[in-house]
Parts: sequence; structure tokens; C-alpha cells
Amino acid sequence: MTTLEQFVENLLIEKGITADPAVMDEYRADLITRVGERLNAEMVVLLPSEQVQELHDLLDADVEPETLREFFVTHVPQYQEVFARTLADFRTSYLS
Repeated sequence: MTTLEQFVENLLIEKGITADPAVMDEYRADLITRVGERLNAEMVVLLPSEQVQELHDLLDADVEPETLREFFVTHVPQYQEVFARTLADFRTSYLS
């Protein structure tokens, strides 16, 4: 299980959401998409301007999430701190 999958699973447990397994799968998929979009938005803002086109090229190529993560790890200053803060902010807004 990836970090994001575990994060989403914990959110659903904390929120107390229970449903049919198929519905839970939809909740998980939706939350993973939303968290991913939030992370990407936070990371893009911090990219050096010369890396923005490279990011667009990766997105146009529809690369795997792991490739995108590696790109951000390489090019975003303090990636781990930004990642942790973004997840914490998402958790706060989702649970409130």
C-alpha cells in the first residue's frame, strides 16, 4: 500500500465512513485523486520556472504517478516538508 493509499484509508476510518465495498472503493479512488491534485498544485507553485515545461511534458505523456513523484522530489525544494504539510492541511479540511 502506498503512502497516499494509507493516508486515504486512515481518513476514511477517522471520518467513520463505512459502506458497501464497491462504494468504499469509489470513495478511496476519489480521495486519492483529490489528494494527488492538491499535492500537485502545491508542488507546481514551488517548481523553478525552468522545470515547468518539463512537468508539462511529463503530464502530456501521462506518466505513472511514481515518475511524477520522483520529478517533484528532484525539483521541489523541501519536498518532504511540503508533502507532509499538504497532507496535514488536506486532513484538517476533510475532517472538519
